[in-house]
Amino acid sequence: MIEVAILTDSVACLPPDLAQTHHIGIIPVRVSAAGREYHDNEAALPPSTVRQLQQAPALDTTPWSPEMYRRAYRDAGAAARSVLHVVAFSQFTSTISQARAGAAMAEADLPGLRVVVFDSAATAMSQGFIALGAARAAARGASLSDVIARAEEIRQRVSAVFVLESLHYLARTGRVHRLASWASSLLRVRPVVALEQGHEHPIALPRSRAQAKRLLLDYIDRTIAAGMPLHVAVMASDDSEEAEWLLARLQDLYQPEETLFTAFSPVTRSVAGPGVLGVAFYCGA
Repeated sequence: MIEVAILTDSVACLPPDLAQTHHIGIIPVRVSAAGREYHDNEAALPPSTVRQLQQAPALDTTPWSPEMYRRAYRDAGAAARSVLHVVAFSQFTSTISQARAGAAMAEADLPGLRVVVFDSAATAMSQGFIALGAARAAARGASLSDVIARAEEIRQRVSAVFVLESLHYLARTGRVHRLASWASSLLRVRPVVALEQGHEHPIALPRSRAQAKRLLLDYIDRTIAAGMPLHVAVMASDDSEEAEWLLARLQDLYQPEETLFTAFSPVTRSVAGPGVLGVAFYCGA
């Protein structure tokens, strides 16, 4: 029996082979439109269905009921003394409250099991990096408290920055928060948005994709700590060639200790719209 099992959500956008290598369980999030529910995987959401959801007038991203999380924790707890679930940021979703209710149910089902629901204050590969760090600590035989401490350490350091085609898509969920003043803009712009510690930060509204990518790189350059190991993940929505160029550029500029390339999950693409480009990164061991 292992000490700590690690779970995270599909919107963490972890590359499947990396999740498998590090034994990270993935819980698919849900999205629904026009009375139909979809799970966050390529089988349920092929590209044609993602395009349909991108055009839907409204999307419902209400999380699963506690029973769904109860089952996931029971399954993970069958082979572990404790379970750590790294969830998407609580400021934008009620997942954490539903998951904690499911955790209490699973602990009642399996006496001795400890389930911790950890608010990543992040999403996409920022969340993925936190889950990955926790899994690497767990693989070394760390205790639950030490695994949580490692997750907390990366949570304090990780940042993400995104280029969007429009805020129209996110506005359908009602979760644009600080970006609300941009959402109704009629200008043809490419919003550049950062996410740190669970809060979105409007960076700029450039008119061209090229300007947006320069501003994205400028943000990374201002944020990273010189002389410290850099971990970076480039996330693609549609144009993998553009994302590959960005990854090569980051490698040339900073020689990161760890570089990852991954796709946004189908639900992420459905919610955020086409053409999203993102970079998640943190400095440190």
